[in-house]
Amino acid sequence: MKVAIILKAPAFSDEVLEENVIYADGAYKFKDKVGEKNVLAVVGDFDSIDKVPTGENLVKLNPEKDFTDGERAVRLAKEKGADEIVIYGGYGGKIEHILGNLALLKIAKNMSLNASIMDGQTKTQLISGKVEISLRKGSKVSLIPYGGQCSFVKSNGLYYSLDGLTLTTADTVGISNIALNDKIEIEISKGEALLVYEKN
Repeated sequence: MKVAIILKAPAFSDEVLEENVIYADGAYKFKDKVGEKNVLAVVGDFDSIDKVPTGENLVKLNPEKDFTDGERAVRLAKEKGADEIVIYGGYGGKIEHILGNLALLKIAKNMSLNASIMDGQTKTQLISGKVEISLRKGSKVSLIPYGGQCSFVKSNGLYYSLDGLTLTTADTVGISNIALNDKIEIEISKGEALLVYEKN
């Protein structure tokens, strides 16, 4: 099952294609923009919303907790049978929230959940091993080591080859590569990387 997780952002204009949705706290205000969906849950401590929603599957959290509403939403999606999640509203807010939302990709990966963050036409994934990505020819593609050193075996379909390249969190050389085809292949032998690319 594929589940959309809607996070609170300053603005929301994305088209949500998934039928199953979990709202995290104040993101519930975007319900009309998201449209008619199967609302699996509205989860949060509701400290950033004027009126607590009624008639929905509420998961009320204690404001004093050791995790974000977004993390609870990710774990709840797994509990409800999701095998893939798409996170909306992950960018555009406070920098600490953005960094925390990127960590949701790692949390999901640790639970064997396929996960991505969508922001307009930009998609972010946390990758390791060998991956194949479909995208638009000419799209900007960035690879940023996550959590430490990342060693690439090879790449196909990128203007700047990654063959034999090792990047650390202090390197920026992986920013703004270009897709030569409508499909790229990347193989990582060690570590993980955030893959950010233009979807369409």
